[in-house]
Amino acid sequence: MEKHYHQAIVDYIMISSVNSWLTKRTGLHNNLTTETLSDWQHNKLIDLVSYAGKNTRFYREKLSPVDNITELPFTYPSDIVNDPLAFLAIPQSEVERITTLTTSGTTGKKKRIFFSDSDLERTKDYFAEGMKTLMKEGQDAMILISDDTLNSLGSLLKSAIERIGCSAGITCNIENAGYAIEASRNRDCLIGMPAELLYMSRIEPALRPKSILLTADFIPVSVIKSLSDTWKCRVFSHYGLTEIGFGYAVDCEYHNGHHLRDADIIAEIIDPETGKPAAPGQAGELVLTALSNEAMPLIRYRTGDKSHMINEQCGCGSTLSRLGRIEGRYENDIPVYGNKTISIHQLDETLFAIPGIRSFDASLKNEEERRILHLDIDAGKGIDTELIRSNLPFDSGIKINLCKKDPFTHRGKRNINII
Repeated sequence: MEKHYHQAIVDYIMISSVNSWLTKRTGLHNNLTTETLSDWQHNKLIDLVSYAGKNTRFYREKLSPVDNITELPFTYPSDIVNDPLAFLAIPQSEVERITTLTTSGTTGKKKRIFFSDSDLERTKDYFAEGMKTLMKEGQDAMILISDDTLNSLGSLLKSAIERIGCSAGITCNIENAGYAIEASRNRDCLIGMPAELLYMSRIEPALRPKSILLTADFIPVSVIKSLSDTWKCRVFSHYGLTEIGFGYAVDCEYHNGHHLRDADIIAEIIDPETGKPAAPGQAGELVLTALSNEAMPLIRYRTGDKSHMINEQCGCGSTLSRLGRIEGRYENDIPVYGNKTISIHQLDETLFAIPGIRSFDASLKNEEERRILHLDIDAGKGIDTELIRSNLPFDSGIKINLCKKDPFTHRGKRNINII
């Protein structure tokens, strides 16, 4: 009896905190399984279809009761860009925060995302659970993304961290990596973008945070490994989307897939060409349905991100499906020649694996009727450019310029500039 009791305690400690949070949020408790969760989500979906149909202009004529989520129409980012107010389900006076997102393309239009107080509260609740894996009571974090304005991503994270008995600072207006490094000294946990934290680690390898949360951009495996090896710390990855409430998926101590915010969001993986469900375990486009968004309900939202679902049991004990690695964005695959493409995700994964490279910018230029890849690389003490060429997974024309490239001086999601 005593042996079984102690084993139960070990199992409780091991399992992802997100899984434990789900048992409470769904009310399923010890009855939480893939099947019971699916039934619970279906009932929430029925409520969502009714709510969105009654309260938004966009969905009013598009929705009808269905038996399967795949019978519902997709929502595209362009739909939000073209008419964000068509998605607003509450009076504008009840909107607590509006976030404006820059979109790709040349139209100059932006996405406006609306949040109610309840929407923000659910995000903080989820963030608090996710951070329990990274931090212990009394520890201190430094948030190197966002700013400290009311209800910003940084302030939501700070509030969530304080809920679990920890503290957090937020760096505002970071002008260079040196500023970020000084702000991060003696902090237990660092939260930031992959390329920026990698740059910090290769400038100041003596920093010793206990844990790191990588978020807000594509996360190369090479960066995770380098940070872990250099700073001797635990490194976790997070995937989120502003449109569905910032936070969505985070890995646990076993780093085999991201545990999902299933109480608020339904995930699908589809074939991006046909729109049909991908086969189990097959890679495809991630599509998300926000079950709980009060201000701005979203149904079958096409994220444009590549991933797959992991269905086997996690080492932590969770039997629920998990999100695999985000492998990039379809729109970032740029044709080079023939049927070959190049993406910033390929370049980051490959070049950041080379220890001497601290940072780089990439651009494609049309020269003499073909595209040439230009790389501005910060390699510290210098590096053999032939080593760089030999590591790249294509043989397009490449020009390399060694120079200083502090990513904190031009912050944002990484991309290849087309010139």
